[in-house]
Amino acid sequence: MANTGSRLFEAKVTRRSFLLGSIGVTTFIVAAGGMVQAIAGCAKKKTADFIVASSTDFNHSHNITISGADVDSPPSAGKTITSDGATHTHQAVLTKAHFASIGKGEQVVVTSTATGTTPHTHTFTIKKPA
Repeated sequence: MANTGSRLFEAKVTRRSFLLGSIGVTTFIVAAGGMVQAIAGCAKKKTADFIVASSTDFNHSHNITISGADVDSPPSAGKTITSDGATHTHQAVLTKAHFASIGKGEQVVVTSTATGTTPHTHTFTIKKPA
C-alpha cells in the first residue's frame, strides 16, 4: 500500500501568494499599531492639584488648593475649600458647575466667607493651569 497521507499536508505556495499574504499581514500590523496609538491618545490626562492665590485685602492674601480629582469628576454636592492662614482662614464654596467650568479651561471667580478679627472677604480667580 502506498503512503498518501503525507501528500495531504503539502502546500503549494507560489511567490505571488506569498507576497500577497505578506503584504496583507504587514498592512494589518501597521493598522493595528495606528489604532493603539489613537486609543492611547484619547485617554484623558488627569488634572494635577493646583494652588490659587486670593486677592490682597487688608494687607494679606490666602491660598486654596483645588483638587485635580474634583476638576476631572466634579462632586455633585460641590465642595467647600478652606484657605491657608496664620491667624485666620476663609472658605470658598465651589459648586459642581464651577468645577465643570474649570475643567473646560474656563475662569471661575468666587468670593470667600467673611472672617477674621476685622471681618473681610477675599476673591479667588480660579483657572486650571495649561
